Amino acid sequence: MSSLSKRQKEIAMLVLAVLLLIGSAAYSYFSLYVPARDARLQSEQLLTSENEVLMSLQAQQEAAPPAEKISTRELQHKVTIEPLTDLILLQVEQAELLSETLVTSVNFAEAPLTVLQPVEGLENVQEVITTVEFNATDYMSIITFIKEIEAMERIMVVGGIDFTSTPEVTKTEQEGEPLTVSVSFSAFYRPDLVELAETQLKVDSPAPAKKVNPLPQNDGTSLVIPDQTTDEEVETEISSDGSQTEVNVEVNVEEQEKASDQ
Repeated sequence: MSSLSKRQKEIAMLVLAVLLLIGSAAYSYFSLYVPARDARLQSEQLLTSENEVLMSLQAQQEAAPPAEKISTRELQHKVTIEPLTDLILLQVEQAELLSETLVTSVNFAEAPLTVLQPVEGLENVQEVITTVEFNATDYMSIITFIKEIEAMERIMVVGGIDFTSTPEVTKTEQEGEPLTVSVSFSAFYRPDLVELAETQLKVDSPAPAKKVNPLPQNDGTSLVIPDQTTDEEVETEISSDGSQTEVNVEVNVEEQEKASDQ
């Protein structure tokens, strides 16, 4: 009985070992092999799908027309690399001329661009805040001035408009006063783009006149044309036979052109 019990114990241990081996194999299959196989199949499917997308994009790129290249100089017409306040002043003068207004003052202030939500790429953008005060005859002149500012090739963002209304005309002899208007707008530039300094925009402003006295120097005396005296002496000789008439004319003109040329 004891020997049989010992044999039974050996058989039981052998059975337990076999079961443990089968359990370990099953655990390894379902916990390690099956997830790795599924991941590999999923990766192969994803790779196949990405290859199809890549081939489709390559086909679209080949069929698409060549993209137009935009030079950095053209982009500088939108956002410059320097403040270029002189150019803004010329544009204000153009808007003044087209809107038939009268600009009384122009002020510039430079500051970093501030936005409510940070946007990538705007951390190096600076803005030039321009405040223009001018007189306008009516409301449409104000609208025309603002439209001309916004229509500029350089990006201009109007930030504020303030004007005072004239009192109502109640008498026929009362003349309407001009509207006093204050407009502020912002232009932008990128001072960090130093590598584009060679292609930066140039302001075509007139050369200085180098006058010591800005007042007009002409008193009107140089515009007077000196009198010209003309003496004409006419002598006529007629032959006695009357067959032929000879007329001799002598003209003496005294000209004083040297004084007028000077």
